Amino acid sequence: MKKRLSVRELLHNSWKSFIEYFPVWLLLFGVQIIVVFGFFVCCAAILAIMHYVFIDLCVFHCMLSGYSKFFTVATISVISIFSMFFCIAFPIMYKQNALDAVFGRQMNGFDVNNRFFSYAVAMFVYWILVGFASCFFFIPGLLLAQRWRFVGLHLLDHGGSVRKAFRSSWQMTKGYTWFLVGMSMIQWILFIFCGPTLVLIVMAVAMNRLIDANMYKLLHMEYDKDLTICSCEA
Repeated sequence: MKKRLSVRELLHNSWKSFIEYFPVWLLLFGVQIIVVFGFFVCCAAILAIMHYVFIDLCVFHCMLSGYSKFFTVATISVISIFSMFFCIAFPIMYKQNALDAVFGRQMNGFDVNNRFFSYAVAMFVYWILVGFASCFFFIPGLLLAQRWRFVGLHLLDHGGSVRKAFRSSWQMTKGYTWFLVGMSMIQWILFIFCGPTLVLIVMAVAMNRLIDANMYKLLHMEYDKDLTICSCEA
């Protein structure tokens, strides 16, 4: 018999976790802004210095002017790679912290572990498959997105293979697809409502991650009765 999920219970538990760990969420968000802003400031300074040294200075003009474009392209490429890392790493950190909070573990904060790579690969495959399904019709893509909704959380919680994560998410969400669609709409409404202010954005991001983590916990309890193994895995 399928477990009955309650929207009210999910929102209540997520809000409770958010309030309990509010300083950690605020710190994570603040460090994210500082790191990204500082990174781009440093990159802009490096590009300005390179332009001055390789193009403006007459001492290097004759010898290195031919390589100025190469250095500029190389620097921009490095900036782009690190920017992609930030775009991938910080959202994963939010999800990992949400899992820790929901399962009663100590929040890792800024810990980047070896499961991040598997998560990134899984999400790449996820978006390719969902995008491909959506090209034919919107509904198949929407349903696939919900059935594989917990692929990333399963990897962060258990590790293991990407294939197993897809299979586990598919089995966990069986019979709950339209409930998950409804929760997604609620999460989008929450995010849009909180969008105008910075403080509320922190709440919206954290709450959405906590809602997903709480749903994962409840469905995982239904899928795998031995939750102790899940919540204590290193």
